[in-house]
Amino acid sequence: MKTNILKKMRTFLTLSLILLAFGVFAQDINKAGEIFNAGNQALKDGNSLLALENYEQCIEMASKLGAEGEQIVNGAKAQIPGLYAKIAADDYKAGNTEKAITEYENAIKFGELYGTPEIVAKAKENMPKLYYAQGNSLYKSEKFAEALTSYQKSHDLDPKYVPSIFGMGIANNKLNNLDKMDEIFTEGLVVAKEQGDTKMVDKFNQTAKKVLQAEGATKLQAQSWDVSIKYLNMALKYDETNKDIYYYLGLANNGLKKWDEAIAATQKGIDLSAAENDEFKAKFYFEMGNAYKGKALNDKACEAFKSAAFGRFAENANYEIKTTLKCK
Repeated sequence: MKTNILKKMRTFLTLSLILLAFGVFAQDINKAGEIFNAGNQALKDGNSLLALENYEQCIEMASKLGAEGEQIVNGAKAQIPGLYAKIAADDYKAGNTEKAITEYENAIKFGELYGTPEIVAKAKENMPKLYYAQGNSLYKSEKFAEALTSYQKSHDLDPKYVPSIFGMGIANNKLNNLDKMDEIFTEGLVVAKEQGDTKMVDKFNQTAKKVLQAEGATKLQAQSWDVSIKYLNMALKYDETNKDIYYYLGLANNGLKKWDEAIAATQKGIDLSAAENDEFKAKFYFEMGNAYKGKALNDKACEAFKSAAFGRFAENANYEIKTTLKCK
């Protein structure tokens, strides 16, 4: 009799535990469902952060419930990558570039993990723009090395994104890497022309010409003739009709006693100045006269100095004509 009673008690306890476990399981399923629905409501209300929090919470809970919780888990996972992308876009619009980058990285991470390739593709498409914006912010703060890193990340993600190429160029300029700037701008011009982006073509040309011409002029003043010529010739790649560059080349080549190169440069300047008055052309003729004098071609030197005897060059040109060369 006692044995039968014990058996009945064990059976009762087992059934009680099963019913209790089932009750707890049912509560967990219901709770996970409530949290999922709360996520849906937050999504409808436009509260992306709250929706994300709810979906992540219900995934954690429902993933412990086996097959019964799988539908809830899958439903929540389908929403998460897009929410990260939405939060990133909102951050970007609000000017929170750093946070937007992090959120797009999450969109890519969870999009790949949860199988939403369209979200991954869109996030990857936006990342170059974000790194470019980050680079601009750092550049404005005069953190040029850090800006270059951000521009480079943008370029690595999309080698055809022209603004990041321009950013890399101007950052290298600020870091005194003019050779690298020239290399990058040359690349950028090719890409901009392929895309028919005439505004960026002009921007590359104008910026590079201005920087390189200024550097050439600075080296000219320091009488670093070779370095001056190097940068002036670089500048010509971006503006081959710039009259001042040819004048500077005439000065620098005369400094090196490269008379023929000086004559060629000043002649090009004169040719480009056909519509200008005699006073404007005088500077070219004066350096041409110096080059011919260096070659001991005095007749040609006299001819050039006579054409240079205008405006601020008149006094020095007349001295060469009357005193140095004793021109006829």
